Amino acid sequence: MAQTQSMCPRLRLVSKPTTKSTQRLPLSNTARVCLPFTNYASIKSCLDCHNMTSAPAVAENARTLHAAAIAHPEPKIYPNAGKPDYVHSNATFEEAPLDEMDKRIEALVAEIKEVFNSLEDGEISPSAYDTAWVARVAAIDGSAEPQFPQLVDWILRNQSADGSWGEERLFLVCDRFLSTLACLLTLTFWGVGNDHVQRGLDFLRGNTEAMVKEAVAFGHQGFEMVLPALLNEAKHLGLDLPYELSIIQQINGKRDSKLKKASVEELHSHPTAMLQCLEGIQEVVDWKDILKLQSNDGSFSGSPASTACVLMHTGDKKCLGFLAGLVTKFEDHVPCMYPVDIAERLRAVDSVERLGLERHFQTEIKQALDYVFQYWGESGVGFGRDSLVPDIDVTATGFRLLRMFGYTVSPDFLQNIKGEAEELCKLSDNENRGRVIDMLSLYRCSQVNFPGEDVMREVGAFAKDYLAESLQSNNFSQATAVKDNLRQEVEYALFARWNRNMPRLMIRNSIEVFNPDDLWLGKTLYQMPNASNDKYLELAKLEFNRIQAIHRSEIQHIKRWYKDCNFPQLEFTRHREVAIYWTAAAVMPDPQYTDCRLAYAKAGIMAVITDDLYDTYATLDQAKLFNQAFERWDPEQIEHLPEDMRIVFMGLYNTLTDISEGAREVQERDVLPYLRQKWLDLFRRYTKETEWMERRHSPSLDEYWENAVESIALGVTTLTPIFSTGDVLSDHLLQKFDFRADFLNLVSLTGRLINDVRTFQDERDRGELASCVQCYINDHPGCTEEEALNYLYGVNEDALTKLNHQFLMREDIPKSFRSVLFNTARVMQLFYRNIDGFLNAAEEMKDFIRKTLYEPLIQ
Repeated sequence: MAQTQSMCPRLRLVSKPTTKSTQRLPLSNTARVCLPFTNYASIKSCLDCHNMTSAPAVAENARTLHAAAIAHPEPKIYPNAGKPDYVHSNATFEEAPLDEMDKRIEALVAEIKEVFNSLEDGEISPSAYDTAWVARVAAIDGSAEPQFPQLVDWILRNQSADGSWGEERLFLVCDRFLSTLACLLTLTFWGVGNDHVQRGLDFLRGNTEAMVKEAVAFGHQGFEMVLPALLNEAKHLGLDLPYELSIIQQINGKRDSKLKKASVEELHSHPTAMLQCLEGIQEVVDWKDILKLQSNDGSFSGSPASTACVLMHTGDKKCLGFLAGLVTKFEDHVPCMYPVDIAERLRAVDSVERLGLERHFQTEIKQALDYVFQYWGESGVGFGRDSLVPDIDVTATGFRLLRMFGYTVSPDFLQNIKGEAEELCKLSDNENRGRVIDMLSLYRCSQVNFPGEDVMREVGAFAKDYLAESLQSNNFSQATAVKDNLRQEVEYALFARWNRNMPRLMIRNSIEVFNPDDLWLGKTLYQMPNASNDKYLELAKLEFNRIQAIHRSEIQHIKRWYKDCNFPQLEFTRHREVAIYWTAAAVMPDPQYTDCRLAYAKAGIMAVITDDLYDTYATLDQAKLFNQAFERWDPEQIEHLPEDMRIVFMGLYNTLTDISEGAREVQERDVLPYLRQKWLDLFRRYTKETEWMERRHSPSLDEYWENAVESIALGVTTLTPIFSTGDVLSDHLLQKFDFRADFLNLVSLTGRLINDVRTFQDERDRGELASCVQCYINDHPGCTEEEALNYLYGVNEDALTKLNHQFLMREDIPKSFRSVLFNTARVMQLFYRNIDGFLNAAEEMKDFIRKTLYEPLIQ
């Protein structure tokens, strides 16, 4: 794969030191993995040296040492301890040529950058429906000719073989019915295309009843408002259609009922969604009064059809200017809405972010979001910059992306959307259709909430309920008719929230459900090719497979290191080297973070081994001796400890020394004293728990928390690799996210909480009385386990919300450092989502590892 370079020499792993010197001896020439894309930041600052206090001499009484070495209590071994890692997968396929893959990635990145750099008012597919309405505008010179004859010609050229008009890539009933009827009206109005009219009528007459029934079942509010108006015009023009069908009468009745309930005053006083379909409610519109709600660009909510209808009633010059501008741009047709500059940028950014391509387009993402933020209003945004009516899907997507990329946006816009969405949820199934996409966007945006934002939690709760009910009742047939994979998207969104899932898993799911020919439904179908196309999907698959290949090569490094450390000989511990590397790959997946991933995986593995050592193997005296030897940083002091403890000590000694030497290249300082202190702090926390076990002591909750937040070992797991990200890390910066500040405390708190609530029963059975669940119950006499768990779930939720803010808004901390901490919290939430996935090797976890590390995406 990539060229290798020799590792720095490390102390040979031995059972007993053969010399009193602490000089490090060479290992075999195990190669450090050196991969493409790896680079280091320039060195600008240095890390202050953290001096450790001198440790007292280890007792010299041989009898005492020997007694400590052999005084083992009954072992409390974990299930599956000593067994090989439950991940046995290996790549059984032929790797694609990496050079070719890299060249294609580079070419696609350049092409997509060009797309981003060319974004203007938006590219959007033709709309037969809107083209037909604009084609009906009469010439302004008073002649009995169309103002835009080229649009009439487009209609004549674009009739389908079956006689219909509409989106060719997908036959959606509501799209074909409205488009065909609108085109027939226009051709009849101008007295042209008699053969086209006859074929269109044959299509409608042969399918009217079945199509209208299906359209009502799968359709949307605009369909029911516009169809009766079109049919009335068709009847007035003498077109032979089955107007007396009962289903058509039902639609007419429902429309009339809605119009009676609608406030005419409200329609004319402030912008509403009805501005997009004025052609369907002409009898209630005051055409002079409605002009007050015209957008700056001359349109009515960006709708060509609605604007053409106003023009035909008023002769307004701004309406004409808007339509003339569209025809100039698109030449012989118009889209269903315009401009779509806001929606296009958001959907393009959404595509690259969710497909895992963010690292390639950081400048382009910022430019796009800067543009959106410029037009962000208190109520959100619509499809275009001049939109007066915010769109739920576009606004929710915009809020989520802006917040995820560090923009300061308020969730106050949700107050209005919340009311609208809650009203929709109260409607019957037949009245409430096609809002799954809106609700999915709301649910996703609600997950980037900050402390105190109650409206976000409320929106997230009812959106989640709506989506779950939709899955159960299959109440989104219209939406799935347009988006084949929408059910899978909803199911995955409900599977795990954004801050409780692994980025690589989310990326893979997004790739698997991504449709490069994605269509959207307004009044009719449309596509936005700059937001969804084959290039995005091809690049996403190549990028996923390329990073996966890098990760697989790093697994081999970890396996060699694990073997060199003699860790496979340990019978008391859980062997999880691949599973733990998987978490490292999830925390920092991008290619340039090889050193960080390797250090993270090694730290995580050593944390598990030492946890098992203190928890199930060492006596209290042995634990204290181990601590003293580690504090003195002297392998000679472990001579009288059991063989397994010597293996663990030497693995720590060599690995931390090696990691610190690698970090010295970036930091230009020795970080080993800092790392030694953090690991010693952890071992003292482990020792405290050993004391509690031996004394059968159940501490108070406060006493437990003081120890447990560090004993979860997420401190050493994250702080050991943090020096290897390639970014310079001064002590001033370090103190903003280690245990001196909230960030790491919150990560450790959430990790401890989710771990304890999933493991406390098994650990209680092994004699461990200290867990947050048991301590809470002890502090609250009469409290049940269920009440304790509910309380702790709430604490966990609040802490995760605070972590959202730390991750997204702490601009004083580089993104790489924030990612290590925040993604670690996410990993813990997924590992312990339902059970102890780390201990029990659930099939679900094996599947996750297979998909992210071993199973490439098929091109």
